[in-house]
Amino acid sequence: MNKDLAAAVLKLLYPLALMLMVAALAYRSGIQTASKQAAAEKAGIIATYQAAALSAEQQYSTALAEAAAEKQKWFDFAQAQSAKLAKAVQAIDAEQGRLKQEIPDAIKRDENAGDCRSGLGADSLRLYNRAHGYAD
Repeated sequence: MNKDLAAAVLKLLYPLALMLMVAALAYRSGIQTASKQAAAEKAGIIATYQAAALSAEQQYSTALAEAAAEKQKWFDFAQAQSAKLAKAVQAIDAEQGRLKQEIPDAIKRDENAGDCRSGLGADSLRLYNRAHGYAD
């Protein structure tokens, strides 16, 4: 009876063991497929991220180069304006120095001509008008 019982149990357990093995193989196959799909999805996400990062880096580099060019343009403009200003200031200083030298001469000419009223004669008036940009 023990042999019959053992044979009956084996007869029942064999299909159950076979089903468990098939289920385990199916489970393992499913895990492997899911793992491959996850790896493919991960690679796609990484590729998308790398492409976006590269694009952002290129845009930043382009914007940085444009900003540097704009900065250089304004720097060059400021340098040119500074040179023009320095030249204008130098011309004004030279004119001012020349006018300061001419003031005593104009006053002497006015005094010598006897044409000086209130300290301002014809030569002094001409010098004054020229110094302020008026016509003689």
